[in-house]
Amino acid sequence: MNRLYSVVRKLCLIAVSDLVTIDKLRYVLNAARSGPGLCTYQLRGGVSIALRIGTTDSKVFDEIFIERAYARFIAVLPDHLGRVTLIDLGANIGLSALYIAKELEARALEIGQIIAVEPDPDNFRLLSENLRRSGLAALTTAIPAFVGAERSFAEQCDSGNGAWGMRMGALSNAGIPVLPLAEIAGAAKTCSAKTNATLVLKCDIEGGERQLFLHIRDWEHLIRYIVLELHTEFLSVEELFACLESSGYRWIVHGTPPAGASIALFLLERGEQP
Repeated sequence: MNRLYSVVRKLCLIAVSDLVTIDKLRYVLNAARSGPGLCTYQLRGGVSIALRIGTTDSKVFDEIFIERAYARFIAVLPDHLGRVTLIDLGANIGLSALYIAKELEARALEIGQIIAVEPDPDNFRLLSENLRRSGLAALTTAIPAFVGAERSFAEQCDSGNGAWGMRMGALSNAGIPVLPLAEIAGAAKTCSAKTNATLVLKCDIEGGERQLFLHIRDWEHLIRYIVLELHTEFLSVEELFACLESSGYRWIVHGTPPAGASIALFLLERGEQP
């Protein structure tokens, strides 16, 4: 019965999703296909996206465009923000940047700049393709890197969850670059200074958020809002709140995680200094 309920619920969500009518059916039928190859889909507004067949790309699409996991947090952002710079950590194949840009534009909030950071080479290639397809490429700086507290390098670790679960390994002298969030946000802030854009951070980095939030004082003055997917295996909710308490600002937390959840979603809003 629970299985049937889940299937019916998902079909209902697909029916009201941003996919154009014919692609809603194609998306359901393609769920049983295996790779390799790409499937392209049209969204309302004339935007097209590409997903790899038989990979976790469909799970990413489900989370962002079908389940609309970020919708309630984007809705909290005030209308008076005007111009927004989005820093997307763990940009994967570009769907989160596209979704957030569409949601903000629907509320007459302008995306002035997108910084998309993704370490996995295969994801990064499709990220670049989807940004081109969506018309966001001209606004975006795509960076093939991890994000941490200090400049370094690290190998990529496969968590066993496919392309949406790649993690940063131990710091080393070679591998994929690791860039400090303070450096990325500082450069974005400088570029946005003339337009007085607000920096919004989306962070889904498979446990790498532990290193970021333990060093929150390095970058908190640069970021106004954080859409955070917290992986509690690496940083518990209690530890996150302790990091926020230790910061130089009061942080407003939107979202309540289910007890014992392995993943918790929040919108963190930076308030005034105590």
